[in-house]
Amino acid sequence: MASTTLIWITLTVLQLGCTMYVNEVYQYHGFCLDVLINQINALQKLDNCTVILGDLKLQLQRTRPRDFVNVSFPKLKEVTGCVAIYGASGLESVGGLFPNLMRVRGNTLINNYALIISNMPRLREIGLANLLKVDRGGVIIWPGPLTCYVHSVDWRAIAPNARHVLSGIDVYNPCKTLPCSCTDNSTTNFCWNNMKCQRFLEGPEAERCNPECVGCLKRDGSICSLCRYYTYRNKCLNTCPNGTIPLTDTNYCVTIDECTHLERWPWNNTCVSECPQNYVKQTKGTTTCVPCENCNLTCNNVTIQTLSSIQEAARCVYIKGHLSIHVRAPPETMKELRYYLKSIQEVTDYIEIRGSLVITSLDFLPALKRIRGENLFSDKYSLVIHDMHSLQTLFTANVTHHLKVDRGSVSFYRNQMLCVSEIEKLVRAFPVPPTELEIPQGLNGYSGSCDEAFFNLTIHVKNETNVVARFNPESNTSEHTVLYVKVPAGLSSAIVPEVCSDSEWHAISIQSTVDKSIEVELFSLSPATKYAICIEKFDPKTGRLARSSVKIFTTFVGKPEPPFIVELTASSSEVVVIRWVDHLDYLPYIVRYELDVTLIDLHNLNNFNYNHCIDYDYFDWEEDFSVHARVMRPPKKYDRSCESMCGVLSTATAGAMVDEYFDVCNIIKDCHQTHERPLNKTVGNYIQNIALDIYGKRKNFQVGGLAPYQNYKFQLRACTSKECSVSARNIVKTLRAINADIPTITFLTASEKGDVSVKWDPPKTINGAVLSYTVEVTPVIKFNDYSLLLPHTLCVSGNITSLIIKTQIAAKYIVRLCTKTLASSYSCGVKMKVLVSSEVYSNVWLSGAIFGMFLSVTSCMIGWKYRKRNINDDILLVNATSMYRNESEPPAVMMSDFAPIYSIPIRDTHL
Repeated sequence: MASTTLIWITLTVLQLGCTMYVNEVYQYHGFCLDVLINQINALQKLDNCTVILGDLKLQLQRTRPRDFVNVSFPKLKEVTGCVAIYGASGLESVGGLFPNLMRVRGNTLINNYALIISNMPRLREIGLANLLKVDRGGVIIWPGPLTCYVHSVDWRAIAPNARHVLSGIDVYNPCKTLPCSCTDNSTTNFCWNNMKCQRFLEGPEAERCNPECVGCLKRDGSICSLCRYYTYRNKCLNTCPNGTIPLTDTNYCVTIDECTHLERWPWNNTCVSECPQNYVKQTKGTTTCVPCENCNLTCNNVTIQTLSSIQEAARCVYIKGHLSIHVRAPPETMKELRYYLKSIQEVTDYIEIRGSLVITSLDFLPALKRIRGENLFSDKYSLVIHDMHSLQTLFTANVTHHLKVDRGSVSFYRNQMLCVSEIEKLVRAFPVPPTELEIPQGLNGYSGSCDEAFFNLTIHVKNETNVVARFNPESNTSEHTVLYVKVPAGLSSAIVPEVCSDSEWHAISIQSTVDKSIEVELFSLSPATKYAICIEKFDPKTGRLARSSVKIFTTFVGKPEPPFIVELTASSSEVVVIRWVDHLDYLPYIVRYELDVTLIDLHNLNNFNYNHCIDYDYFDWEEDFSVHARVMRPPKKYDRSCESMCGVLSTATAGAMVDEYFDVCNIIKDCHQTHERPLNKTVGNYIQNIALDIYGKRKNFQVGGLAPYQNYKFQLRACTSKECSVSARNIVKTLRAINADIPTITFLTASEKGDVSVKWDPPKTINGAVLSYTVEVTPVIKFNDYSLLLPHTLCVSGNITSLIIKTQIAAKYIVRLCTKTLASSYSCGVKMKVLVSSEVYSNVWLSGAIFGMFLSVTSCMIGWKYRKRNINDDILLVNATSMYRNESEPPAVMMSDFAPIYSIPIRDTHL
């Protein structure tokens, strides 16, 4: 696939052009014609472009990031052709250039693709957050090593029915980003970056808009992003207003003046750039289209290999030369052929069709009337049909009956689905009858049910792996063979009868006698698997091969194969995302999944037996992202249709690697043993064990409430309506929590002897487990110089929560408490101050102090009043100021007269 894509990229470069050329961007009232820019200073010519009529091609070599600073074209909304951006080495975001590009129509394509972004080493994101629709053609994204969010976009929603080539896998990038968190539904959880979610036109997340809109603002459905019918002056209308006409390649309404300035002309109340079939352009003062006779477009040799070359033949009626078709396999090929080649009536030389796997019929040439054969293929043939593995029918009945061939013969070779009877209907039209060399016996229709035989074939499914086929042979002179094959996943039963071939199918030769029923037992079949079976009869006398119609049967389901975990990713400190795919054989039968999540306490068993205060090399605190994301490509027998996630990180942490497939059960030795499901259990606020049942067809799940920086084991089983598979298992570590591992000091005091007592609570949020605590005590000798002093430190085990430190005698101390955890070697709280004989940060001690002070004050006041009652009246003591004293003033004798009071200034407290 990579080599094929490189060819496409090379072709793209050739079409973009390698010479330094800058076209004069023609702009008129927001409409711009084809844009091809090779120099950075020419970008400014896009300033006023709202719609580009044609292609937008940028090839900007030797640019730097600063060249794109403040360079943006927010007015551009639509490109009618293709968009190709190649080699812009300094560009970091395509969306930064075109933030409001909403539609690429794909009226012209480059090798079947309408959007191509390639060879940009500094590109960090695509970022086209407002891109809603690519009408025609596929998408190639081949960015640089720094590009993120390539696979987090649902390109099939933007460009349906087209093939997309997405490379630049962002799992190998240093993408320090979070996964998409746009919705809880995995089918709509897509984003352009961690700020911009993808917009949808259909499905549960479709924007709720007015009927005239295609996309709109979420806050107001009447403000359209694109118009469903016609657009004029940024307004959506059902019809173009008076004085305007619609452009044929867009739904924009333009005035006559605008139409003529855009190198178009008005005709039939539209603005056209070319005249339709049976009309010719006429310029006499004004340009118009006039009808003509025999003015149909004549094309020289037509070679069709891509969707774009199909479109180039759209106006061909007469082909002067040959018509050669060799198309690869874009899924929409037949639709394109039927639409663009429907007018071809005559070919002067020959028609050659070969190696086009997706072509099932030649009905895309319904108007074909004549093959002249003036120059023949290999000087013999006017029609050559070779290696068409899916071709089942030829021309329509009308063409077959009325086709005129002037010269030459036909050659049909290795068309395995095309029955000889179909060929015989057509060869009558050729003047030179084909020989056995032109239509070799057995090399056409050998995989089709061309001569049908009837054997009364019945199938009895015995169990998951055995089936009995019973049939009645037609004669004892013929050779009978039972052919059976596993039907590939996704292949419809309507196609199966045409692929009966002894080179691909299992064959069992039968020696039969007349009028005797034959039973054949088929062994070692796969459970829950669809098979096709047919009976072949070969008559040695006539050399004719006949086959029965193909029957389809399915073996019993039994115990399903386990699902395959393609991605197990910690998206945060508490959330893990699991994605999986099913075994293809069991995919239709899975109705639910059992998911068990269990905390693995690998460290606490020996944490306290190990001296973490001495050895700092026991743990490596450098972030190892490989333990946070387990990503693996599924094996061949598993569903690989999920192009955006199978083996490709869509949510994984930066630095995680994608592993190649290994056996589902090789992580543990007892994979095939069954275990009881765990009981739901929590530790604090976090999950220790949880058993979940997941119903429906979803292939992903998000588990929250997990403990930070802990290992969790995930066990996933796929269940049918009757039984479940064994477990697919893997282990992942959650990410570290931010602002965690900080303990809380609950008691702090210091004595005059230099003893500092500290008590604390463990951190509320712990990354894994606490390995040790370190208490730092700094004596304050000079108040302003304490920051220059080295602290006295003491380290204790992680299960200790109190400590008395003997340190230097001082009047004040600065205390700090730090922790060592599995995620951090040194996480510290704030510094606390404490005075000698002071008790701080304990509510009990503080309450006791206040109560003591209240009791002392009350006792003094009562004693004072009692003393006044017992004063001798003979000695009258008079206070000269008593007549002026306010009763609210304190007495002359204060508490300070009885006992010293130690106070802590408010600035020194934690308040």
